[in-house]
Amino acid sequence: MLPMAVGTGVVVIVVAVAVVLIVLIVALSMRGRQKRGTALRELDAANARAGRAERDREAAQEQEQDR
Repeated sequence: MLPMAVGTGVVVIVVAVAVVLIVLIVALSMRGRQKRGTALRELDAANARAGRAERDREAAQEQEQDR
């Protein structure tokens, strides 16, 4: 009777550890996706700012040539 109880306890512990590891992996994966999404949004915003700066520079050059 005692070996079966020990074996059952070991199985319960192994399953619990496996569940914790799976949850941890999923959580880290979701966080990684969130960071990549944020990085892409920041890159898009930086590209938009660069485009506006380029248009402003060109407009300033045109105004300078008109003078």
